[in-house]
Amino acid sequence: MSTSRLFSRGHKARSLGVVLLAVISVATQMVALAALSVAAPTTESNPVQATMASALLSGIGCGGVAGGSSLPGCQATATENLAGAQLIEHVELPRGGSQCPDSGAGAACGSPRLAVPDPGVASVPAGHQQCPLVGGAGPNLLGSCDPEQPSAATDPSVATTPSAYEVDLSASATTLATGNATVLQATTTLTSGSSPFAIEIFDLTTSTLVGGCMQASNCKVAYTAAAGVHAFAAYITAPTESVPDGATKSNQVMVRWLGISLAVGDPAAVGPGKPINFIATATEDVGAIGYMIEIYDLTAGARVTYCTHGTTCATALTVPEASTHTVVAALTSIARAARPTSKAIHMDSNHVTGTWLSVSLEANQTQQSSAAYIRLTATASADLSTTKWSLAIYDDRGILMGSACTSVSICTVTVPAASEDNHAFYAVIQSVPAVASTSPLVRGIIQKAPKQASADIQARSGPVKPKLLLWGVDSCKSFTQDPAGASGLYPQVVSAYHGAPDFWGRYLTNTYYCPALSAAEIAAAQTHHMGILPIYNDYDCSAVRGYQTAGGYAAAAAAAAAADGIPQGRGIAIDIEPGGEACPGADGVDPLFVQGWHDGITQRGYVPIFYANSTAYLAFAQAYCAAVGAHPEIATDSYLWSFEPSLLGAYSKPTAPRFAPNIIGCSAQHAAWQYELSSGSNPDVDQDEALSSLPLWFP
Repeated sequence: MSTSRLFSRGHKARSLGVVLLAVISVATQMVALAALSVAAPTTESNPVQATMASALLSGIGCGGVAGGSSLPGCQATATENLAGAQLIEHVELPRGGSQCPDSGAGAACGSPRLAVPDPGVASVPAGHQQCPLVGGAGPNLLGSCDPEQPSAATDPSVATTPSAYEVDLSASATTLATGNATVLQATTTLTSGSSPFAIEIFDLTTSTLVGGCMQASNCKVAYTAAAGVHAFAAYITAPTESVPDGATKSNQVMVRWLGISLAVGDPAAVGPGKPINFIATATEDVGAIGYMIEIYDLTAGARVTYCTHGTTCATALTVPEASTHTVVAALTSIARAARPTSKAIHMDSNHVTGTWLSVSLEANQTQQSSAAYIRLTATASADLSTTKWSLAIYDDRGILMGSACTSVSICTVTVPAASEDNHAFYAVIQSVPAVASTSPLVRGIIQKAPKQASADIQARSGPVKPKLLLWGVDSCKSFTQDPAGASGLYPQVVSAYHGAPDFWGRYLTNTYYCPALSAAEIAAAQTHHMGILPIYNDYDCSAVRGYQTAGGYAAAAAAAAAADGIPQGRGIAIDIEPGGEACPGADGVDPLFVQGWHDGITQRGYVPIFYANSTAYLAFAQAYCAAVGAHPEIATDSYLWSFEPSLLGAYSKPTAPRFAPNIIGCSAQHAAWQYELSSGSNPDVDQDEALSSLPLWFP
C-alpha cells in the first residue's frame, strides 16, 4: 500500500474507523395488571363489581372529579374502551398491606385513631352585621341577629329564669368540604334585649364558644372547620365563654367537615417496572358515612383503585416506562357515584407526582496534551437531588468508572482511551454507596479496589462504545523482524510521527515485492497492543469483475487469515486500486464483484472491508451502491476504507486531520481513511485514521 510496492499510484487516502452505535435504552418489563375502575363498589342497589384484568385500560370507569366532571378520555363506555385497550400500568398492594374489602384491586385501607378535631373559625355571616352588646358587658360575641319588633314588657320573674324559654338550633349544611362554612342559627322565644341573658352557641366537641347575640330572639354565626365531626348546641345563658351548666340548652346539631389528602411514599422516584406507594387519608372513616376514597392517575387518565372502608387508602402503582405521573385522590359519595346528579359532597386532594426514571449515556473522545481520553456523560431523566439515588458509570466488566455522583442529574467521568481494549460502558441509577466507618487505611484500600455495580439498580442505559478515532499506518514492507518490535519500521514510525500507531495495515500474502505478514510482526503487535488491519491483494489489480472472481479472492484471503491465527469476526480488506496505467481495468469494478467479496468473506466468518475510492458517482461508488441497492445487508455487514481525499502535508499522530473521508453517496459504514500517502522516504508508510468500530485484529 506504500510507494515501495511494484505499482505506482496517484494520490489516495485510506482511513480506519470505529462507528459507534450508542443505543440508550432502559430495559423495562411491560407488565400491566390493574383494576378496571367502575363507577361504584358493589352494593345491593349497585351490583356492578370491580374487575381485575391483565391491563389497566385508559379511560374505563373513570368516575368523577371535582365539580362532577369526568377525567379527560373517560367519556367512552367500558366496552368501547376494552376494544382499544392499551397496556399502561398496573397496581398492587403496598408491601405488608392487606386487600381492603369491597374495594378496588391493590387497595389497602386502615383506620388509625383520629385525633380530636381542632376548633374552627367563627365569623359573622356574609352580608350581615354583628349584633351589638348590651351595656358593653360580656365576651365579644360574633353573631348577627334580625331586628326585633316592639313587644310587651316581660314579667321580671320570667326574665330572670332562662329555663322558662326554649331554644332551637339548626345548620345550613351538615356535611361540608374542608374549609367551607355552615351557618348555625339559634331561635328562641326569649327577647334577648329585655333580659340579662344571651343566646350563645358552643362547639361541644372542642368546648369553645362559637358566637352569640344579646339583642334578638335569633342568632346566626358562620363556622368553618378543617376536619372531623363537630357537635353544636345553643344556650340561653348569662354571657360566658365557657359551656354553661344548668342553662337552657337547645337540641344538638352535628356537622361534619370532610377532607382528603394524598402523600407519595419514599422513594417517589424509582426505575420503570418498580412500584411507588400513594397514600390517601380522609378525615373520617368512609365506610361509616357512605363515601369512598378514589385514587386517580391523571397522566394516564384512569382511576387506579378505591377504598370503601377506613380513613386511609394506599396502593402501589407501577409504570413500565420512564415518565412522571400526577396522581390525585378524591372523596366521593357512593350515592353520587351511582347517581351523578346527586348533590352529595365531592372533593379532590392535593396533587402529587411519582417519577419512573431513565438514564442515558454519551461517550466521546477528547484530547488532553498528547493522550486520548474518553469523556463519559450520564444524564438522568429527573433531578436526583431529593432522592436517595446516585448516578454511576460502569464498563462492560461491571467496574465503576471514577466515583458515583450523588444529588445530581448529570455525572461526567473521564477515563483513558485504549484502542486495543475498547470497552463498552453503561450508566445506572442506583442507591447511594454506603461509606464504611473503619480506619483511614482500610478505607483507602477499599476506595482503590475496583467497584462493582450495586445490586439496587433502578435504571440502566444501553451499552455505549465510545467514538474513538485511531491513528495508524499501512506499509508494503514488514514493520519489524523482531518479536519485541525494537527494530525496523515500527520504532521509526514512533519516532518520526511522535507516537505509537494504534494499528498497522499489512498484506496477508506475498505480493510482488511486499512480504506477507510475519509471525514476528504478529508478536510485536501483541507486545505493543497494536491492531492489525489485514489486506488481500494477491491478484491482478485489473481483474475486479464478477461474482466468482471475488469469491475466489475471498477464499484465498480467509485461508491466509486463518493460517495467521486471525479469529473470525475480524475484518479483511480487499485492495481495489484506482484505474490507471498500473491497473487499467480497475475502473471496471462491478456490483457482482462487490457482492462476491461480501458473500465470500462473511460465509467464512470474517468481516468484509473495501479499500477503494469512496468518492460518490465514480467507478467503485457506482458498483458498491448498485450492490447495496440489490442487497442492503452489504451496507450493514461491510466497512469502507477510503483513499480519498489524499492530502499533502507533514502530518503526524498529534496533528492528524479531522476524520473526513469522501462519502460514497449511499448507505455505508465509512470506518477508515488513508489520508496521506508515503513520500517514499523513511519511514516508508502511508498514514491512516480509523473509527474504533472497525473490526481490527489485536493479537
